[in-house]
Amino acid sequence: MDPTMVNAFITMALMLLAVASLMLVAAAFPMMNQASRTLIAFEKLADTVQGETKPTLAELREVISGLNQLKSVTAERVTEVSHRVEDVAGTVGNVAGRAKKSSAVWGAGFVAGIRAYLTSREDGQAATDVKQLSVDTGEGS
Repeated sequence: MDPTMVNAFITMALMLLAVASLMLVAAAFPMMNQASRTLIAFEKLADTVQGETKPTLAELREVISGLNQLKSVTAERVTEVSHRVEDVAGTVGNVAGRAKKSSAVWGAGFVAGIRAYLTSREDGQAATDVKQLSVDTGEGS
């Protein structure tokens, strides 16, 4: 090979390399511009997050404190209600026991009254039958 031909070949290769490098830089330039804008936006986001974190955490603490207070009040109320339910259940049990005793007494009294009524009626029926017999026989009583 001739040295001039080699020189020409190397020159062409260097020119193609230069053109390819220019094309690469031209393609990379918008990418670098977009990367710069992305980094600026990320910095703004970081500043916003840093600025808003403290007030948000303070509000969150207040909400959690309120929830804890609500929880404790609710627990107290549930305890009070359960005690009242137990009291009412005990009272209802006592009243039911008294009512049962009372109804048993009333029932026994009612049954005794019916028996007495029927017994006196049967005795009265017998006395009436005796009166009728004495009237039929002509005997007076």
